[in-house]
Amino acid sequence: MRAQSDRSLALELEFDKILELIAAHARTCVGRVVIRDLATPLEDASGRARSALLTIAVADLIEEDGMLSLAGVDEAVPWLDEDAPPPSEPRDLVALLTLARRVAAIRRRLEASENEEFVDILSRLADTRELVDRVAPKLARDGTIADNASPELGRLRREIARARSDVLAELEAVRRGNREVVTDAPPTMRRDRYCLPVRSSARAQLAGLLLDVSARGATSFVEPIGVVELNNRLASAFAGEAREIQRILQEIARLFAEARDDLVSAVEVLAELDAVQAKALFGRSVEGRVVVPGEGRELVLLAARHPLLDQRLHTLRLQVFGEAERRDPDHRVVPLSFRMPEGADVLVISGPNAGGKTVVLKTLGLMVLMCRAGIPLPVDEGTVIPEFDHIWCHIGDEQDVGADLSTFSGAMAATARLLESAGPETLVLFDELGTGTDPLEGAALGCALLEELNRRGGMTVVTTHLAAIALSASAADGMENAAMEFDEDSERPTYTLFMGRPGRSRALEIARRMGVSESVLARARELLGGDHLELDRWLRRLETLEQELEAERVEVGERQRLAERARREAERELEKLEGERRELPEILASEREELRQRAKGRLDKAMATLKKATEEHEALGRRRLQKLRDDAMRLELPDGEAEVVAPGGLEEGTRVRLAFGGEGDLRAVRGSQAQVEVLGKKLWVPITELEVLKKPPPRRRPQVRVVAAEETAREINIIGLDSERAREDLERFLDQAFTTGAPSVRVVHGHGAGILRKMVADVCRSHPAVRGFRHPPQHLGGSGATEVDLEASG
Repeated sequence: MRAQSDRSLALELEFDKILELIAAHARTCVGRVVIRDLATPLEDASGRARSALLTIAVADLIEEDGMLSLAGVDEAVPWLDEDAPPPSEPRDLVALLTLARRVAAIRRRLEASENEEFVDILSRLADTRELVDRVAPKLARDGTIADNASPELGRLRREIARARSDVLAELEAVRRGNREVVTDAPPTMRRDRYCLPVRSSARAQLAGLLLDVSARGATSFVEPIGVVELNNRLASAFAGEAREIQRILQEIARLFAEARDDLVSAVEVLAELDAVQAKALFGRSVEGRVVVPGEGRELVLLAARHPLLDQRLHTLRLQVFGEAERRDPDHRVVPLSFRMPEGADVLVISGPNAGGKTVVLKTLGLMVLMCRAGIPLPVDEGTVIPEFDHIWCHIGDEQDVGADLSTFSGAMAATARLLESAGPETLVLFDELGTGTDPLEGAALGCALLEELNRRGGMTVVTTHLAAIALSASAADGMENAAMEFDEDSERPTYTLFMGRPGRSRALEIARRMGVSESVLARARELLGGDHLELDRWLRRLETLEQELEAERVEVGERQRLAERARREAERELEKLEGERRELPEILASEREELRQRAKGRLDKAMATLKKATEEHEALGRRRLQKLRDDAMRLELPDGEAEVVAPGGLEEGTRVRLAFGGEGDLRAVRGSQAQVEVLGKKLWVPITELEVLKKPPPRRRPQVRVVAAEETAREINIIGLDSERAREDLERFLDQAFTTGAPSVRVVHGHGAGILRKMVADVCRSHPAVRGFRHPPQHLGGSGATEVDLEASG
């Protein structure tokens, strides 16, 4: 009786159709049988939990290593029946060998996964590896018997090869000796004996046995006398081979007969695995989640999609149901989000006709059935389903003409059966409670039934159009209302469920939309009376207030979200600053060490230069000595830090006058040296030789004009000076000549040991104003003087 009830429940909730969609993913017939049997759910609660966990384990296995291969299982099943004759044909034995191979391969995969959910499966799955090892070397995949299946078979096949070779060799010899008798065709077989095709007109010229004649009689097939005995030896070897093959096949069949019980149990386990794999594949097609039935009273569905309405399964439904699937694949289906109100065991759903109330019940019941069967649900994460020991469902018309039951009588008969078994772990789904009879009596019966179910402690979800039932639920403890939303602007349902208030039937609005005349509708309003219209107005007002509160809730939620984001950003910034504060001592210490190492390196470099100059007896000029000191003392700041402003108001862009004449713009300050741009050329001069004039006007680059203070000499004589003094005088002389616009100058240094000549060449090479230099002709001084060409100043 219970199994019949479960089957009826599966039909009522269309669970049988869902099982057919899942069965389409199965690889074996036995697996599809197991899936269809899921219409009868497991009685044991722990078994239902294990079923869900096993589905998760198989889904993970598929994700890691691909699907389980079950090809060939169905072909072996007929030979495992108790009444089936023992297989004797090679192809039948190959089917059993394929099954044994599948069992061994799947067992290896399950053992390698080390998932605890496979422990029970492995305990029931026979180990067929030894059987495969004994049969596979003898029986090839194409059904042939291998040469090494037995020593005798190997010997006979070697004998056949030798005998065949001898026969063909003898026939070829006869053929060469009787070319005028034989045809061009090669030796052939007739009556399992080798022979030669000869022309019938010349057959008498070849002694032998006539085995056959062609259809037209032009060719005769003759076994020459010389090959008769050889053919006899070959036929004897063939007969021995056939007897040995038959013996080996019988031996293989005996091995499978001994393993029959193991193979039968293995097929049952493979069918179960095929069913679980089909569930996992179905879950992948709907992006489903396996929900393990849990303890407690919380029932939550998040974005649940009915598989018979889900657009993603439209193609699959066409394949399975054919023309019965007429749903438009582009039709938008609203997912169901359902949460049983806290503290309520009874939920009354009301609202307009065709508003989706029945779909809510069916989706709710279907999700519970799928959960109990370990089937992935097309829901979002966060879905929770409690453990129910029984589901009772009344959806549709219970009218039974054969049993003399009206719609209402059928509903009451079902209600009587419900009250016989309903308990604290029962889920009750009742569609259109109180209909089919007088509304007052129907409402009274409905309220009484809800009170009784609430007292028993089960979970009940009903739909109704009777306002009295909805109002009764509003006033009772442990009961709550819900409504299907209706769009006032379009006058169409939105198929969205709202908790906490009853819904309006909207019969008059629907009647107007369907074309009922306004006069009839007006009269209907008169007949309804003031109380009903007042209730309808209060419900409309309640819906408006709810919409306003929902809008405010969304606004508050958005503000909270923004505030939370600002708080998180502030926390991240505070954490960042705290981290920088903790790291600052280390950074400062690191920078101090870096500066110390940099200063040490520059000092070492300057000391090395001085040491080298001393060793080479080279006299360094004042400017070069100052530059060495500045380089040794200069410490470049890390990237991103501003340069230190020089004392005395000197900073980049300041207009300055050079002590030896001329004006320019300050470009940089390095220690005691300053870089001044004069007429497009940059000169390094001591800061002490600069006079600050003024900063240039903003956004206007001043025109620089060099004014010579006095006529500057065009020649300098440094004969008799030491190298250091001569270098300083020469550098100053070149600076003054350039700022006064002299195109060239002459330096007299004499011949001597060549020290001054070398010094002059070094200064000319490094001075930015020097364009070129050379020694004049011999009559103008030769190598004792140097003529220097300067850059143009204008």
